[in-house]
Amino acid sequence: MIVDRYYVQRLTEQVFLIRERLSSDGEPGSNDRIVRSFDIRQDAYMYVDSVNDKQRNLDEHFGHWAQSPI
Repeated sequence: MIVDRYYVQRLTEQVFLIRERLSSDGEPGSNDRIVRSFDIRQDAYMYVDSVNDKQRNLDEHFGHWAQSPI
């Protein structure tokens, strides 16, 4: 199973962090890089879907996790 590189972490009721997975084992880690934050949940999920789509396209052309779209 391929794991998305970016994911949403809910920090508080109104703060959602976009984080970049540092490993491909599928588990979020405390050392995962914070990419950006949102105060609207839907915006955070739309953003993470977009960057994961871009990352999949890069992976197809250059190899798994070769580059970052951000």
